[in-house]
Amino acid sequence: MKCPNCRHWNEAGSRFCEECGIELPLQAGIAPQVSVRPPSESKPTQPTSLLSQQPQLPPPTPIEIQPPVPYTGPHLVLKSTGSIFKLGNSAIIGREDPTLQLDFDGYDGGKYISHRHAQIVKINDKYYIEDLGSANHTFVNDIKLAEGQAEPIDEGDIIRLGKLELIFHEK
Repeated sequence: MKCPNCRHWNEAGSRFCEECGIELPLQAGIAPQVSVRPPSESKPTQPTSLLSQQPQLPPPTPIEIQPPVPYTGPHLVLKSTGSIFKLGNSAIIGREDPTLQLDFDGYDGGKYISHRHAQIVKINDKYYIEDLGSANHTFVNDIKLAEGQAEPIDEGDIIRLGKLELIFHEK
């Protein structure tokens, strides 16, 4: 059977053209058999693309994408990368501990942070940081905290945990 689209000769009873894939009209009472292309007809040099056979769809309607809204809640920014770490009412900071809220394992300098290094707590709308007995200490604006000392932190304060430096932001 000759394809009405690309004029390729297909086996009698074929449902689809072997060359262009178009569905062929059914022929009643014809069992599948091998057809031979007559020598007078030549195969087209370029088959018709299946895409040209698809119905034309209307152009897509552009979706209006809103730019992401920057996070404005309390957070820490890692100075070396700019990574942002959101803070809730309390956060334990350390590494390699599944109970941590902020885990710095894998960060450059993260190996100098103790497993449970420090905690940040919000008390009466004010944030405080406390060293939890870390090996490499906790500093706020280059002032070393004593173990168990809760120090208030303000917008822009630099917190150093071992070799990591973070900037505290309330908003």
